[in-house]
Amino acid sequence: MTTIEQPVATVRLDELPPRVCAVVRSVETADEDTNRLKTLGVCVGRRVELVRAGNPLILKIFGSRLGLSAELAARVRVEICQPGHCALRENEGA
Repeated sequence: MTTIEQPVATVRLDELPPRVCAVVRSVETADEDTNRLKTLGVCVGRRVELVRAGNPLILKIFGSRLGLSAELAARVRVEICQPGHCALRENEGA
C-alpha cells in the first residue's frame, strides 16, 4: 500500500480562530525576535492555543497565558490541530 502525504496547510498565528489549538511550523523573524519568541515558548513544534484575538493577542502555552503583539504573531505560521488529536486538550483533564 502506498501512502501519499498531503501538503500541510498553515495559517498565520494572528489568523488562528480563538479557542483553537495549533502547532508552530515556522517562525519568520529577525534573530532577536526569534530568540524572544523562543524565550516565551513560541518555537517550532510547540502546541499553542489562541485564547483571545486582538493586539496583543493572548496565547496559551504549557498552561500559561502570554500576550503577543499581532505584528509578531503574523510572522509565526501554525498548523491547526485535527479534532481529537490535540495534546493541549488531552492534558486539561489531568
